[in-house]
Amino acid sequence: MGQWRFSFVFCLLALAVALYCQAKPETYRIATYNIRNYLSMDRLVDGQFRLDYPKPESEKTVVREAILAASPDLLALQEIGSAAELEELRDDLEQAGLYYKSSHILEAGDEVRRVGALWNERVSANVVEHDDLDFELFGESMRVKRGMLQLDVQLGGAGSIQLFVLHLKSKYTTDRRDPQSTLRRTKEAHAARERILHLFPDPSATPLLIVGDLNDHRNSSPVRRFLVRGDLQIAEILDARDNSGLIWTHYYKKGGEYSLLDYMLASPGLRSAFETQSGIVDLEDYYEGSDHRLVWTDLKSK
Repeated sequence: MGQWRFSFVFCLLALAVALYCQAKPETYRIATYNIRNYLSMDRLVDGQFRLDYPKPESEKTVVREAILAASPDLLALQEIGSAAELEELRDDLEQAGLYYKSSHILEAGDEVRRVGALWNERVSANVVEHDDLDFELFGESMRVKRGMLQLDVQLGGAGSIQLFVLHLKSKYTTDRRDPQSTLRRTKEAHAARERILHLFPDPSATPLLIVGDLNDHRNSSPVRRFLVRGDLQIAEILDARDNSGLIWTHYYKKGGEYSLLDYMLASPGLRSAFETQSGIVDLEDYYEGSDHRLVWTDLKSK
């Protein structure tokens, strides 16, 4: 009889532990990182000009250190050169102990700098490529050069989100009609936003996360395109800070400027479904790997 009671109590405790573990919300980390010319190009290396030269190993090492510091479940990338270079990065991360089971790179109009993503076995993702985002500028038909990568992401049993990865036009331009490419970047943002809202017209009902290098400050026209349309609230900027409480994500060395250019934008639907906590990887030698810093956010189902 005593043994029966002991077994019964043990089973109840085991069941309680199992139910507790099952009910405990899991956290998933999403990150975005512009890895600065992770590709072959003409570049200055150790004081010598090299033609068609890959990203130096010293730079790749710091990029990996930033990624390992965050160890995201899903990593959105900008300025990756090719599928082969994405696989190289994935292999190098696996050797360092961070395994990503899946990857994707978007082939769009920019054949040099692409957007891509890596994700691990904790999540699954269906890929949708948007390489046909058109707009008009100065009477010419143009296209969002790097496209927009959409991932329909299943976060284990915590629910799903729609993730959009972007890298908008930089401020560099030779077109005097559009100083710093502000108009073009705004047109790109508008085209991407309209596609998102065509697919998901009610951001309060769908967990949307728009991430990437938007190449402008948070009150700029391009960034505002993703925040509101008329009275419609599309998303809000997730507040990410480094260890010192600073929000900058990019350093323009020539001009000596620190800027916020890299974003995680969350729809009302995402904020109602998940608790979020965001941050910026704060490596002392970050610039050796990239002029951008890695931004991450943790999602925990409510």
